[in-house]
Parts: sequence; C-alpha cells; structure tokens
Amino acid sequence: MNLLSLLDSVKQAIYDNPDTPHQPSNDPGGLISGIENLFGQFGQNNGDRSVLPSSRDSYGDPADQGSGNVRPASQDPLGDPGG
Repeated sequence: MNLLSLLDSVKQAIYDNPDTPHQPSNDPGGLISGIENLFGQFGQNNGDRSVLPSSRDSYGDPADQGSGNVRPASQDPLGDPGG
C-alpha cells in the first residue's frame, strides 16, 4: 500500500464514521487538511516519489518559463544589487 492509498483509507474511515461531521465537502476545524499535510510532509521527508519531477510535470520546469532575455547584473540600469 503506498502513501496516497493509506491517506485515502484514513480519510474514508473518518468519513464512514456516523458520528463525525467531517465529510469531503465539510472539514470543520481542518482535521482532514491537517491529516493531508502530515502525509505530505512525511512523504517529502521520506522520499515519496508521488510528486513528479519537473521534467514530467505537465506545467513544465519553472526554470524554463523565463522570458529568455535576462541580462547580467552588470547591464542592469539600477546596478548590481549584490554590489
């Protein structure tokens, strides 16, 4: 069972409880979002590969989204912010 399947099982167990107000469209107090955040942090810290690398991301690599005409700081009319 992968991490996402386990997360879905935990959420379904909460939703199936007849005494809980928590449902897919109702998350009082943020219980479900808190659980999702914990699973996400655990997955990132333990090498979960459910997050695609930028090369396989449908939005592309953010580093390739520049305008293509970036000039060096020496050509900046406001000067080099590091200088």
